[in-house]
Amino acid sequence: MALDFTLIAFGFVVISLIVTFLLKKFAKADTYFIISLLKTQKPLAFFDKMARHKKFLDIFSMVGLLIGFGALSADFFYGRKLPIAKRLGLFVLSFTILCAGLVGIDSLLGNALSQSSLIGGLFPLMVFSFGAMGLAGFTLFSLVLQAFEITSNYLLGLKSCPGVAPLIPGVQIPGVPITPPLHAWISLLIILLVHEGAHGIVGRRQGFTIKSTGVVLLGFLPVGAFVEPDEKQVREEKEEKVLPFLAAGPMANLALMGITGVILALSLGLITPVTDYLYPGVQDNLVLGVGVGSVLENTLFCGQQYPSSAFGQMQEGDIIRSVNGAEIKNAQDLFSALQQDRFSQKTFALERTGKLVTINLTPNELGQFGFVPQQIRNENFPLPESFSLYATIATLFVDFIYWLFLLNFLVASINFLPMHPFDGGRIAKLMIAPYLNFLNKPKEELQKIVEKFFLYIILALLLVNALPLFI
Repeated sequence: MALDFTLIAFGFVVISLIVTFLLKKFAKADTYFIISLLKTQKPLAFFDKMARHKKFLDIFSMVGLLIGFGALSADFFYGRKLPIAKRLGLFVLSFTILCAGLVGIDSLLGNALSQSSLIGGLFPLMVFSFGAMGLAGFTLFSLVLQAFEITSNYLLGLKSCPGVAPLIPGVQIPGVPITPPLHAWISLLIILLVHEGAHGIVGRRQGFTIKSTGVVLLGFLPVGAFVEPDEKQVREEKEEKVLPFLAAGPMANLALMGITGVILALSLGLITPVTDYLYPGVQDNLVLGVGVGSVLENTLFCGQQYPSSAFGQMQEGDIIRSVNGAEIKNAQDLFSALQQDRFSQKTFALERTGKLVTINLTPNELGQFGFVPQQIRNENFPLPESFSLYATIATLFVDFIYWLFLLNFLVASINFLPMHPFDGGRIAKLMIAPYLNFLNKPKEELQKIVEKFFLYIILALLLVNALPLFI
């Protein structure tokens, strides 16, 4: 796997060098090795128009700072002006609200964080990190946790999942059985345009001059977008104006994630009634139930084997009639039943050679039971001619929205990482440096201390997290 990835990377670099040369020669693009910047000024008028919504943009940016840097940002903007008792109260209040938010999200996700094999009992520390420093703390904690897992497993001679990996649509993530679909390129382009558009709009609201905007290409792939402010003006402006400008991009991704999350939930909820309306009787007659296609002895993930509780309990050909009392008519019913209290024991009612068998299974550390479900097709039911096209379009739409939702979260989390050149790196040095005034050093020097502190730590964490890609 490591060799295959190396060959893919080498081929990508060769093609990228050729494309970059052509862009520099014929499109007059600014290029740096295999990175190209394609600039334009066309969206600037739109930025000015949207910048008139000052109150909304101020609230929008502040929410982004609170989510991105937690209670620390509340203290920076408001707490420092208050008496010590009120300042402490504000910090505790904002910290508590953020912690409760993460616990609530975990509950909505079926305890996917608190009961996962990696986090488990350390979930309270993750909640604390998020409450204190928002997504910056959350992402840092995740990198530390994965780095510890990778190091521990290597010392024991075991393999691990990479904590970081290149996300190239159509190419399987090395060491992980996940392949982003090709349409993820469209999602990434949308995400990046929204991200930088928000920077441009809030930048204009704060009075910054925006020189240009454009797209960043890594070889031939769109990997980023940018706005080009007057950097001298930004450096000389007060932190209270610069910080909202920096937080606007990742906050826009979080907002888009929320919108796509609602669309995804509505789409999943409407598939059944819409299908019934367009194709009456198809859902009731096309599938006779869900059977067990195969049973695995172990589940392989990231080079490690996890036991399958279904092995020796289920049999190929079993028909799953219910899970924890919930009737199973199709794959969606089964998925919903298994996701409820994902890591808890489940009671399966199986039809086996005409008899009803009841078994209790406990999922492994991955939340899996080790069987492969298979819908039982009713071969006697004639399928409408247009149904296959409809099903393909519906599936593609839901898949596109799902990846748009997921990638927005990843981009926002990465951009809040307190390391240069991410937005979070610039936010961290501006926000944390004033707390170091007791060192009696110039502001610029304090900012460099903060920047280097996070840079060295995060680079080391990224290096360890990337080891499974090559070893």
